[in-house]
Amino acid sequence: MAWYRLSPQAWSFRSDSQREILIRQIAAQLGELQGRWLHLRVTTRPYPVHMWAESFDKNALGRMPDVPGALGWDGFLEGEQRHLMGLSMSDKEVFLGVEVSGRSMLDRWVERAAPVLGRVVPAAVRAELSALESELNHLDALVAGSGLDGVPASASDMAWLMHRSVALGLPAPRSLSSVPVGVTRWEEEDLAAFTDGVELHQEPYAPTVKVTGRVRGQAVTRDVAVLSLGLMEGLRIPEVDDPWMQHSDRLPFPVEWSARMYIRKPEEVAGELQRQMGKVRSQIRHYTHDHDLEPPMSLARQADRVLEVEDELTSGLTQLNTRLYGWWRIAVSGPDEGEAIQRAQQVLDLYSPKVQIEHPEAQYRYAREFIPGEAMASTAYRRRGSVTWAAAAVPAATASVGDRRGIMLGETCTATRRPVAWDPWLAQEVRRASGLTAVVGGLGSGKSFLTGLIVYKTLRAGARWTVLDPSGPLAELTRLPELASFSRHINLLRADPGILNPYRVVAEPRPEHFADDEDPERSWRRERSLAAATRRRLVLDVLTGLLPYDVARLPHTRIVLLRAVREVGGAPDRHPGLVIDALRRHQRDGEEHAGVVADFLEERRELPQAALLFPDTSRDDPWAADRDYRLTVLTMQGMTLPRPGSPREEWTDNEALAVELLNLASWLTQRTIYDADRNLRKGVALDETHFLSQVPTGKVLIDRLARDSRKFNVRALFASQLAGDLLRVSGFASLVNAVFVGRTDDEEAQTDALRLLRVPTGVGYEQMLSTLSPRPRHDDRPDDTPRQFVFADGHGGVEKIRIDLEAPHLDHVREALDTNPDASRVAVSGAPVLAADSGRAPDEPRPVGARQVVVPPGGIDLDEDLDPVDLSAPEIRTGEATRVGPGRPGWDDGVRVVPGSPEPDLDALDDEQLDLLDDLEEGWADLDDDLAEPTSVGEDRPVHDGHGSDGRPATDDPGDVAAERARSGAPGEGGR
Repeated sequence: MAWYRLSPQAWSFRSDSQREILIRQIAAQLGELQGRWLHLRVTTRPYPVHMWAESFDKNALGRMPDVPGALGWDGFLEGEQRHLMGLSMSDKEVFLGVEVSGRSMLDRWVERAAPVLGRVVPAAVRAELSALESELNHLDALVAGSGLDGVPASASDMAWLMHRSVALGLPAPRSLSSVPVGVTRWEEEDLAAFTDGVELHQEPYAPTVKVTGRVRGQAVTRDVAVLSLGLMEGLRIPEVDDPWMQHSDRLPFPVEWSARMYIRKPEEVAGELQRQMGKVRSQIRHYTHDHDLEPPMSLARQADRVLEVEDELTSGLTQLNTRLYGWWRIAVSGPDEGEAIQRAQQVLDLYSPKVQIEHPEAQYRYAREFIPGEAMASTAYRRRGSVTWAAAAVPAATASVGDRRGIMLGETCTATRRPVAWDPWLAQEVRRASGLTAVVGGLGSGKSFLTGLIVYKTLRAGARWTVLDPSGPLAELTRLPELASFSRHINLLRADPGILNPYRVVAEPRPEHFADDEDPERSWRRERSLAAATRRRLVLDVLTGLLPYDVARLPHTRIVLLRAVREVGGAPDRHPGLVIDALRRHQRDGEEHAGVVADFLEERRELPQAALLFPDTSRDDPWAADRDYRLTVLTMQGMTLPRPGSPREEWTDNEALAVELLNLASWLTQRTIYDADRNLRKGVALDETHFLSQVPTGKVLIDRLARDSRKFNVRALFASQLAGDLLRVSGFASLVNAVFVGRTDDEEAQTDALRLLRVPTGVGYEQMLSTLSPRPRHDDRPDDTPRQFVFADGHGGVEKIRIDLEAPHLDHVREALDTNPDASRVAVSGAPVLAADSGRAPDEPRPVGARQVVVPPGGIDLDEDLDPVDLSAPEIRTGEATRVGPGRPGWDDGVRVVPGSPEPDLDALDDEQLDLLDDLEEGWADLDDDLAEPTSVGEDRPVHDGHGSDGRPATDDPGDVAAERARSGAPGEGGR
């Protein structure tokens, strides 16, 4: 027998036509093996955790040093291995033995006479070996074709197969001693290495056979139940049913298969088919002619099948119609007889009612069938069919996604359960592909959690990341002890003026990046020209977005802005203020509309957030230094983005400004790519990218990251709620490498997501996307179950996976990435928790002498830069606090000043803030004059709205009612 190891075959997320092609390819290869016996063995091998750990450790280049007292690299790697070993997952391995031509009497005689004939007729001695070599070459080429995709089994492969067959049912060893280097031939006596130490024995008529052996120096006994495939009704594969040998992959315990098949020659089949056709026709005549009755439907179906077979015989038996017969055995094991029988029953239940599974006697002899080279135990339960029917079993179908050297993402959750590892830089470094990755899913699908997992684990392995997370939950990664000294968190809305200067966020090309080009100087100059053009386009889009929609849509607005931008140029030392100055010059030259546009831009320039666009020329560039951080998280907490899909004309001024800031912040993240060495492993993660697809410069950014990701060794993660937003970017679908799709409910969004995955649409996969991460309906506990994604690794593997961050050594990471709100986290009962530095970047110092402010209920914080109250301050403990608000009873001109703090200057408030104060005075005047003096922070303060907390009219003295509620512990209105 020539033994081959078959490659795994993908079955999930393929169209029926692709699956039918695979079945036909397997059938054609089996049909070419006419007149030969085949032995098919399906076994399992525990996931090689130690091999993955060695590859992962070797692949972790340039990892950060350990921090004392925090989780170090060795602890991280050990924790990953322990967690994987506890999952008890295994890989399916499929072996196929093909009979080589049998030896004739002449061959045996020549072998015995070889010592003499070798000297007289040496060619006769080598004749058999030459013939065998030619036949083996033919079999190698045949089995290696598409379908089986087999390669000759190595000595180590055969050692594993023999061990798993002789020690059937025993726990698989974590490792098996390899065959010594240079050993290519085994003698019969060498087989004792597998048979010694293993005993099989069976009680008479017992339903199982006991297998006893040694595992890691200890005696272990298992009961093995061997089943046989029985009658099978017509299965509709692939339209309705899955491959029938793949069904057993769904069971939570390992299952062994052994199939003996004989591929019949055409001349052997012709006579038998003729006899069967005669029987069917005779039965039909018995009904119709002898009794004048209609034949049963089953007999009519047989008659139709006879006509098909007759047509096949007439046209000649092709490879797809070649017949075979064989025996299929299934072996399951358990620590005792009861457990083994229970598992055997699960196999019966799994295959019923379409397939009958028999439990024969003589278990010892059936168990010996699994050993290569052993004889058949019985000819009972022989199954006959075509090679197409046998190929529809697709024994090598399994989940195949990811690689064996990257970070652990989780595990597959389809028919086959196996770990999923992924190296984000394998595509760029080995396969010369793009590093573009799409993360798509609706609200609560787990996009932020998945992004945080990828960023954290790859950081530990030596990568560098820049993350734009507008909402801010990923900023918690910068506070983890092992990452804090290598990370920084920058809240862009509180950063230095000019941090988002459109002329600075586009990186200036560096000459060393073009050293490998044919003409480095020319390539560098061309890229500089492209960068300058990108800056001009970016400034034009940003300033247009700042204008009111009715003004921005005027054609003349675009013209005057374009003239001013072109006059300023695209050098990196420019800023938008120069564009406004150019518009003023054009106004003086008679261009009135230029003055109108300049007036609107000047008005927008006064907004606090707009200061991010206009740098302070007296200060240095905030991005000129500090480029050695491993992790930079840019956040924009408090920014109000428009509702996804809302038209531009419905955006408010703040929403329009927020979109432009997000666009600039996205460009800022890619700037860090070009500041580092091009060979370093770098990553960029962008959230809320659906807004980028709505502006031309956003599309340019996505396209640029996609094209430069391979050259600069970058993995770019684009997170969006809708796949259609990314597909609208020209060329995105063709450049995207890996794709993660979470729960998606909208039908149109589901179709777009499948297009990103390169999965067939219209065949039923759309509905599957809405079943990802099922949410409990009748459970009041928080939905913190691990999220599910459909993962396409960019190299042909597509599977449904479950994200896993449940290892004990990562508890602190899981807690940091938990974005679910929880009221139980409030530390002070009855008062909101106001951290002294909430919303502030770790590297942003607290302003010296800053006033502490508490906004009264119903009031408005007029200054976005004012800090929240510090509950530990002495003035708070004494009941005094600084408050800003309109005049009301008990407040000195609307402001209470902390002793020792500077007097507030109401004259310093601008006109808009004073107008807000005037408007609020009327609201405060409507409040009841009997309101008590506002209490200190942490106490209940009643707010009278004319109704009680239960909706009924309030009593005459609402302050007394609130005080009574506070004394009784009942919930009331106020500060809780």
